[in-house]
Amino acid sequence: MANFCYPLHDKIHEELVEVVVVPAGATLTAGDIILAETLVTGSNKVYAGTQVTDITADEPLIIIDQRFEELSDGRRPNGGNMLTDIEFVAGDKVHAIRLLKNMKYEIAVDKIANAGVVAPAAGVFLIPENGEWKFATSATIGTAIVALKIESTPSVATGGNLGLGFSSSVIARVVLA
Repeated sequence: MANFCYPLHDKIHEELVEVVVVPAGATLTAGDIILAETLVTGSNKVYAGTQVTDITADEPLIIIDQRFEELSDGRRPNGGNMLTDIEFVAGDKVHAIRLLKNMKYEIAVDKIANAGVVAPAAGVFLIPENGEWKFATSATIGTAIVALKIESTPSVATGGNLGLGFSSSVIARVVLA
């Protein structure tokens, strides 16, 4: 299983990036979604993470993998760490990006909740699901106030120690936020 997510932009404004604490009982990875609405007691920068409970009101952030294993020219080193399988557990701090309209992301298909029900394809939407940490595919946006629209479904070289070859991904743009 490949867990990756990163924005397809050279620079992300720092006001869109938040530090969020993974809540008790959760194990999260890059590509998962999380709410960041309440600051941790005594902090003015770190949020307590929670799960989406109302897709008509909640505005989740997406956890990014930050591309640590990539060289400056975009290649992945042979024998490098396989960071697509890193899990964040309760108490860990993760970097997550607020979903701003027209921002584009590459997300592993493994991070989509019901990819077998509505196949990820160009024109299909990714919307949050109540009580889930992942986006789900949907033919329509419905009542969600945050949605991404899939533009393409490329394969990505995942590299790492195990030489995993290629993983399926989606390129998706935020269309509602």
